[in-house]
Amino acid sequence: MLTHNPIEKFDSNKIQTEFEKPKEFNLSKTPLLRTANTRLEEATKQPKIKKIMGEVWQYNELHIHFADTGVGKSIFAMALANAISKGENFMHFENENPPLPVLYYDFELSDIQLLKRYSNDNGNIYQFSPLLYIDNIDFAELISSNPNAKFIDLLFSKIRADIKETDAKVIVIDNSTYLNTQSTQDTQIALEVMRELNNLKKEFGISILVLSHTPKRNISTPISLNDLAGSKHLSNFADSVSSIGRCAHDKNIRYFKQVKPSRSGELIYDTENVITCKIVKNDTFLTFEFIDFTNEYEHLKQPSENERVERKREQTELAKKLKSEGKSYKQISLELFGKETSKSSVHELLRK
Repeated sequence: MLTHNPIEKFDSNKIQTEFEKPKEFNLSKTPLLRTANTRLEEATKQPKIKKIMGEVWQYNELHIHFADTGVGKSIFAMALANAISKGENFMHFENENPPLPVLYYDFELSDIQLLKRYSNDNGNIYQFSPLLYIDNIDFAELISSNPNAKFIDLLFSKIRADIKETDAKVIVIDNSTYLNTQSTQDTQIALEVMRELNNLKKEFGISILVLSHTPKRNISTPISLNDLAGSKHLSNFADSVSSIGRCAHDKNIRYFKQVKPSRSGELIYDTENVITCKIVKNDTFLTFEFIDFTNEYEHLKQPSENERVERKREQTELAKKLKSEGKSYKQISLELFGKETSKSSVHELLRK
Protein backbone atom coordinates (compact mmCIF):
# COMPACT_ATOMS: atom_id res chain seq x y z
CA MET A 1 0.00 0.00 0.00
CA LEU A 2 1.36 3.44 -1.03
CA THR A 3 2.02 5.72 1.91
CA HIS A 4 2.92 8.85 -0.12
CA ASN A 5 1.90 10.67 -3.26
CA PRO A 6 4.22 9.52 -6.12
CA ILE A 7 3.85 12.92 -7.86
CA GLU A 8 5.89 15.53 -6.05
CA LYS A 9 4.35 18.92 -5.55
CA PHE A 10 5.87 21.52 -7.99
CA ASP A 11 8.17 23.81 -6.03
CA SER A 12 8.78 27.06 -7.95
CA ASN A 13 11.20 28.32 -5.30
CA LYS A 14 13.36 25.24 -5.82
CA ILE A 15 13.45 25.86 -9.58
CA GLN A 16 14.53 29.48 -9.06
CA THR A 17 17.44 28.41 -6.90
CA GLU A 18 18.66 25.98 -9.54
CA PHE A 19 18.49 28.45 -12.46
CA GLU A 20 19.81 31.99 -12.45
CA LYS A 21 17.04 34.55 -12.76
CA PRO A 22 17.27 36.48 -16.08
CA LYS A 23 18.56 40.01 -15.80
CA GLU A 24 16.00 42.77 -16.16
CA PHE A 25 16.67 45.97 -18.11
CA ASN A 26 14.88 49.27 -18.53
CA LEU A 27 12.98 48.88 -21.81
CA SER A 28 10.49 51.69 -21.26
CA LYS A 29 11.83 53.71 -24.20
CA THR A 30 11.94 50.76 -26.59
CA PRO A 31 9.35 51.21 -29.39
CA LEU A 32 6.41 48.80 -29.39
CA LEU A 33 6.54 45.95 -31.88
CA ARG A 34 4.80 46.73 -35.15
CA THR A 35 2.54 44.47 -37.15
CA ALA A 36 3.35 43.72 -40.79
CA ASN A 37 0.56 46.06 -41.92
CA THR A 38 1.87 48.88 -39.70
CA ARG A 39 5.37 48.56 -41.15
CA LEU A 40 4.05 48.68 -44.71
CA GLU A 41 1.83 51.67 -43.94
CA GLU A 42 4.74 53.58 -42.37
CA ALA A 43 6.96 52.67 -45.34
CA THR A 44 4.55 54.46 -47.71
CA LYS A 45 5.31 57.71 -45.84
CA GLN A 46 9.09 57.38 -46.11
CA PRO A 47 11.19 58.90 -48.92
CA LYS A 48 11.61 56.79 -52.06
CA ILE A 49 14.92 54.94 -52.38
CA LYS A 50 16.75 56.81 -55.14
CA LYS A 51 19.41 55.50 -57.46
CA ILE A 52 22.87 57.02 -57.26
CA MET A 53 24.55 54.61 -59.65
CA GLY A 54 21.69 52.86 -61.39
CA GLU A 55 20.72 49.53 -59.88
CA VAL A 56 24.25 49.12 -58.51
CA TRP A 57 24.30 51.66 -55.67
CA GLN A 58 21.24 53.19 -53.99
CA TYR A 59 20.99 56.23 -51.72
CA ASN A 60 21.81 55.58 -48.03
CA GLU A 61 23.79 52.45 -48.87
CA LEU A 62 27.41 51.47 -48.22
CA HIS A 63 28.97 50.26 -51.45
CA ILE A 64 32.39 48.60 -51.90
CA HIS A 65 34.13 48.96 -55.27
CA PHE A 66 37.34 46.95 -55.74
CA ALA A 67 39.94 46.34 -58.44
CA ASP A 68 43.58 45.48 -58.94
CA THR A 69 46.23 48.21 -58.83
CA GLY A 70 46.39 50.27 -62.02
CA VAL A 71 43.00 49.27 -63.38
CA GLY A 72 41.47 52.71 -62.75
CA LYS A 73 39.16 52.46 -59.74
CA SER A 74 40.15 55.95 -58.50
CA ILE A 75 39.48 57.44 -61.94
CA PHE A 76 36.11 55.67 -61.95
CA ALA A 77 35.26 56.93 -58.44
CA MET A 78 36.26 60.53 -59.22
CA ALA A 79 34.14 60.58 -62.38
CA LEU A 80 31.22 59.17 -60.41
CA ALA A 81 31.70 61.67 -57.54
CA ASN A 82 31.84 64.52 -60.06
CA ALA A 83 28.53 63.40 -61.62
CA ILE A 84 26.84 63.06 -58.21
CA SER A 85 27.95 66.57 -57.19
CA LYS A 86 26.35 67.92 -60.39
CA GLY A 87 23.19 65.82 -60.27
CA GLU A 88 24.16 64.06 -63.51
CA ASN A 89 24.24 60.48 -64.76
CA PHE A 90 27.60 58.74 -65.12
CA MET A 91 28.35 56.48 -68.06
CA HIS A 92 25.37 54.05 -68.22
CA PHE A 93 24.30 54.59 -64.59
CA GLU A 94 21.19 56.60 -63.73
CA ASN A 95 21.35 59.18 -60.92
CA GLU A 96 17.92 60.19 -59.57
CA ASN A 97 19.25 62.82 -57.13
CA PRO A 98 19.73 66.58 -57.39
CA PRO A 99 23.32 67.89 -56.98
CA LEU A 100 24.64 66.54 -53.67
CA PRO A 101 27.62 67.60 -51.52
CA VAL A 102 30.30 64.90 -51.88
CA LEU A 103 33.20 64.42 -49.46
CA TYR A 104 36.02 62.51 -51.20
CA TYR A 105 38.94 61.34 -49.05
CA ASP A 106 41.88 60.82 -51.42
CA PHE A 107 44.72 58.87 -49.81
CA GLU A 108 46.32 57.98 -53.17
CA LEU A 109 47.32 61.12 -55.07
CA SER A 110 49.47 64.13 -54.29
CA ASP A 111 48.17 67.57 -55.28
CA ILE A 112 50.47 67.61 -58.33
CA GLN A 113 49.28 64.16 -59.45
CA LEU A 114 45.66 65.28 -59.10
CA LEU A 115 46.41 68.40 -61.18
CA LYS A 116 47.98 66.28 -63.94
CA ARG A 117 44.86 64.14 -64.22
CA TYR A 118 42.47 67.08 -64.41
CA SER A 119 44.28 69.58 -66.63
CA ASN A 120 45.62 69.64 -70.19
CA ASP A 121 48.94 70.50 -71.83
CA ASN A 122 47.82 74.11 -72.32
CA GLY A 123 47.50 74.65 -68.57
CA ASN A 124 43.70 74.60 -68.54
CA ILE A 125 42.20 73.07 -65.39
CA TYR A 126 38.91 71.20 -65.14
CA GLN A 127 36.24 73.03 -63.14
CA PHE A 128 34.63 70.71 -60.61
CA SER A 129 31.37 71.48 -58.85
CA PRO A 130 31.78 73.54 -55.64
CA LEU A 131 29.85 70.73 -53.95
CA LEU A 132 32.76 68.30 -54.44
CA TYR A 133 35.25 68.35 -51.56
CA ILE A 134 38.39 66.30 -52.16
CA ASP A 135 41.26 66.14 -49.70
CA ASN A 136 43.17 63.78 -47.43
CA ILE A 137 43.66 63.52 -43.68
CA ASP A 138 46.95 64.46 -42.01
CA PHE A 139 47.19 61.40 -39.77
CA ALA A 140 50.60 62.37 -38.40
CA GLU A 141 49.27 65.70 -37.14
CA LEU A 142 46.06 64.09 -35.89
CA ILE A 143 47.95 61.48 -33.85
CA SER A 144 50.55 64.02 -32.65
CA SER A 145 47.80 66.26 -31.29
CA ASN A 146 46.05 63.32 -29.61
CA PRO A 147 48.84 60.88 -28.61
CA ASN A 148 46.72 58.84 -26.18
CA ALA A 149 43.66 58.44 -28.39
CA LYS A 150 42.75 55.27 -30.25
CA PHE A 151 43.30 55.59 -34.01
CA ILE A 152 39.78 54.50 -34.95
CA ASP A 153 38.25 57.07 -32.57
CA LEU A 154 40.43 59.85 -33.97
CA LEU A 155 39.61 58.94 -37.55
CA PHE A 156 35.85 58.97 -37.14
CA SER A 157 35.86 62.05 -34.93
CA LYS A 158 37.56 63.84 -37.84
CA ILE A 159 35.13 62.41 -40.42
CA ARG A 160 32.12 63.41 -38.32
CA ALA A 161 33.45 66.97 -38.05
CA ASP A 162 34.00 67.10 -41.82
CA ILE A 163 30.46 65.84 -42.53
CA LYS A 164 29.00 68.57 -40.33
CA GLU A 165 31.21 71.24 -41.90
CA THR A 166 30.40 70.30 -45.52
CA ASP A 167 26.87 68.93 -45.03
CA ALA A 168 28.06 65.96 -47.12
CA LYS A 169 25.42 63.53 -48.34
CA VAL A 170 27.91 61.19 -50.04
CA ILE A 171 31.33 60.05 -48.80
CA VAL A 172 34.07 58.35 -50.84
CA ILE A 173 36.97 56.56 -49.12
CA ASP A 174 39.92 56.09 -51.52
CA ASN A 175 40.95 53.68 -50.29
CA SER A 176 40.29 51.38 -47.33
CA THR A 177 43.65 49.65 -47.70
CA TYR A 178 45.41 52.89 -46.73
CA LEU A 179 43.31 53.26 -43.59
CA ASN A 180 44.01 49.67 -42.63
CA THR A 181 47.77 50.31 -42.60
CA GLN A 182 47.54 53.24 -40.17
CA SER A 183 47.31 51.00 -37.11
CA THR A 184 49.85 48.29 -36.31
CA GLN A 185 48.22 47.50 -32.98
CA ASP A 186 44.79 46.29 -34.07
CA THR A 187 44.51 43.43 -36.56
CA GLN A 188 40.76 44.01 -36.79
CA ILE A 189 41.15 47.59 -38.05
CA ALA A 190 39.50 46.85 -41.43
CA LEU A 191 36.39 45.46 -39.77
CA GLU A 192 36.29 48.33 -37.29
CA VAL A 193 36.49 50.85 -40.12
CA MET A 194 33.59 49.16 -41.95
CA ARG A 195 31.53 48.91 -38.77
CA GLU A 196 32.04 52.60 -38.00
CA LEU A 197 31.25 53.59 -41.60
CA ASN A 198 27.94 51.76 -41.25
CA ASN A 199 27.28 53.69 -38.06
CA LEU A 200 27.95 56.94 -39.94
CA LYS A 201 25.57 55.89 -42.70
CA LYS A 202 22.76 55.40 -40.19
CA GLU A 203 23.62 58.42 -38.04
CA PHE A 204 23.68 60.98 -40.87
CA GLY A 205 21.53 59.19 -43.47
CA ILE A 206 24.36 59.38 -46.02
CA SER A 207 25.65 57.18 -48.84
CA ILE A 208 29.18 55.78 -48.71
CA LEU A 209 31.51 54.43 -51.40
CA VAL A 210 34.59 52.52 -50.23
CA LEU A 211 37.37 51.66 -52.69
CA SER A 212 39.49 48.61 -52.01
CA HIS A 213 42.39 46.77 -53.60
CA THR A 214 42.31 43.13 -54.58
CA PRO A 215 45.24 40.70 -54.45
CA LYS A 216 46.64 39.47 -57.77
CA ARG A 217 43.90 37.36 -59.31
CA ASN A 218 43.67 34.67 -61.98
CA ILE A 219 42.61 36.58 -65.10
CA SER A 220 41.17 33.43 -66.65
CA THR A 221 38.35 33.28 -64.07
CA PRO A 222 35.34 35.59 -63.59
CA ILE A 223 35.54 38.22 -60.85
CA SER A 224 33.83 37.15 -57.63
CA LEU A 225 33.58 38.18 -53.98
CA ASN A 226 36.52 35.90 -53.28
CA ASP A 227 38.75 38.41 -55.11
CA LEU A 228 38.03 41.06 -52.47
CA ALA A 229 40.63 40.85 -49.70
CA GLY A 230 38.86 39.82 -46.50
CA SER A 231 35.75 39.32 -48.63
CA LYS A 232 33.72 37.23 -46.21
CA HIS A 233 33.93 39.86 -43.48
CA LEU A 234 34.09 43.12 -45.44
CA SER A 235 31.23 42.26 -47.79
CA ASN A 236 29.00 41.47 -44.81
CA PHE A 237 29.14 45.17 -43.89
CA ALA A 238 28.37 46.31 -47.45
CA ASP A 239 24.93 46.74 -48.97
CA SER A 240 26.39 46.09 -52.41
CA VAL A 241 29.73 45.36 -54.10
CA SER A 242 31.10 45.97 -57.60
CA SER A 243 34.41 45.64 -59.40
CA ILE A 244 36.37 46.63 -62.49
CA GLY A 245 38.40 44.07 -64.44
CA ARG A 246 41.07 44.48 -67.10
CA CYS A 247 40.58 42.86 -70.50
CA ALA A 248 43.23 40.17 -71.07
CA HIS A 249 43.30 40.86 -74.84
CA ASP A 250 43.41 44.68 -74.92
CA LYS A 251 45.26 46.68 -72.26
CA ASN A 252 43.05 49.74 -72.89
CA ILE A 253 39.74 47.98 -72.25
CA ARG A 254 38.07 47.58 -68.85
CA TYR A 255 34.82 45.98 -67.79
CA PHE A 256 32.46 46.73 -64.91
CA LYS A 257 30.65 44.02 -62.98
CA GLN A 258 28.20 43.75 -60.08
CA VAL A 259 29.53 41.27 -57.53
CA LYS A 260 26.99 41.63 -54.72
CA PRO A 261 23.66 43.18 -55.73
CA SER A 262 21.86 45.74 -53.60
CA ARG A 263 18.74 44.49 -51.80
CA SER A 264 17.03 47.58 -53.19
CA GLY A 265 18.21 46.99 -56.75
CA GLU A 266 18.66 44.19 -59.27
CA LEU A 267 21.56 42.07 -60.46
CA ILE A 268 21.94 43.35 -64.02
CA TYR A 269 25.66 43.49 -64.75
CA ASP A 270 26.65 39.89 -64.01
CA THR A 271 29.03 37.56 -65.88
CA GLU A 272 26.75 37.40 -68.90
CA ASN A 273 26.24 41.18 -69.11
CA VAL A 274 29.25 43.24 -67.98
CA ILE A 275 29.75 46.87 -69.04
CA THR A 276 32.70 47.18 -71.40
CA CYS A 277 34.40 50.57 -71.15
CA LYS A 278 37.70 52.42 -71.48
CA ILE A 279 39.59 55.26 -69.82
CA VAL A 280 39.63 58.48 -71.85
CA LYS A 281 40.95 62.02 -71.36
CA ASN A 282 38.32 64.52 -72.50
CA ASP A 283 40.46 67.65 -72.68
CA THR A 284 40.96 68.33 -68.95
CA PHE A 285 38.90 65.48 -67.50
CA LEU A 286 40.04 61.87 -67.04
CA THR A 287 37.05 59.54 -67.04
CA PHE A 288 35.50 56.26 -68.20
CA GLU A 289 33.61 55.91 -71.47
CA PHE A 290 30.90 53.33 -72.15
CA ILE A 291 31.49 50.98 -75.12
CA ASP A 292 29.04 48.08 -75.00
CA PHE A 293 27.51 45.24 -72.98
CA THR A 294 29.43 41.96 -73.30
CA ASN A 295 30.00 38.58 -71.70
CA GLU A 296 32.79 38.57 -69.13
CA TYR A 297 34.38 35.50 -70.72
CA GLU A 298 35.22 37.63 -73.79
CA HIS A 299 37.66 39.56 -71.57
CA LEU A 300 39.28 36.57 -69.83
CA LYS A 301 42.47 34.75 -70.66
CA GLN A 302 41.90 31.25 -72.05
CA PRO A 303 43.14 28.82 -69.38
CA SER A 304 45.43 25.86 -70.11
CA GLU A 305 44.23 22.32 -69.43
CA ASN A 306 46.16 22.22 -66.14
CA GLU A 307 44.65 25.55 -65.10
CA ARG A 308 41.16 24.26 -65.90
CA VAL A 309 41.70 21.17 -63.76
CA GLU A 310 43.08 23.25 -60.89
CA ARG A 311 40.24 25.76 -61.13
CA LYS A 312 37.67 22.97 -61.02
CA ARG A 313 39.35 21.53 -57.92
CA GLU A 314 39.36 24.94 -56.19
CA GLN A 315 35.71 25.53 -57.13
CA THR A 316 34.73 22.13 -55.72
CA GLU A 317 36.49 22.82 -52.41
CA LEU A 318 34.97 26.29 -52.14
CA ALA A 319 31.48 25.08 -53.07
CA LYS A 320 31.60 22.45 -50.31
CA LYS A 321 32.91 25.01 -47.83
CA LEU A 322 30.14 27.48 -48.66
CA LYS A 323 27.54 24.73 -48.46
CA SER A 324 28.79 23.76 -44.99
CA GLU A 325 28.33 27.40 -43.96
CA GLY A 326 24.66 27.20 -44.88
CA LYS A 327 24.83 29.10 -48.18
CA SER A 328 22.10 28.40 -50.73
CA TYR A 329 22.83 27.17 -54.27
CA LYS A 330 21.95 30.67 -55.51
CA GLN A 331 24.48 32.31 -53.16
CA ILE A 332 27.18 29.74 -54.00
CA SER A 333 26.56 30.29 -57.72
CA LEU A 334 26.97 34.05 -57.32
CA GLU A 335 30.25 33.69 -55.40
CA LEU A 336 31.73 31.06 -57.73
CA PHE A 337 30.50 32.14 -61.15
CA GLY A 338 29.42 35.75 -60.69
CA LYS A 339 25.81 34.99 -61.59
CA GLU A 340 22.79 33.42 -59.93
CA THR A 341 21.86 31.10 -62.80
CA SER A 342 24.54 28.40 -62.45
CA LYS A 343 22.78 26.25 -59.85
CA SER A 344 23.21 23.11 -61.95
CA SER A 345 26.97 23.71 -62.07
CA VAL A 346 27.02 24.07 -58.27
CA HIS A 347 25.08 20.82 -57.98
CA GLU A 348 27.67 19.04 -60.14
CA LEU A 349 30.54 20.35 -57.99
CA LEU A 350 28.89 19.22 -54.76
CA ARG A 351 28.38 15.71 -56.13
CA LYS A 352 32.13 15.18 -56.48
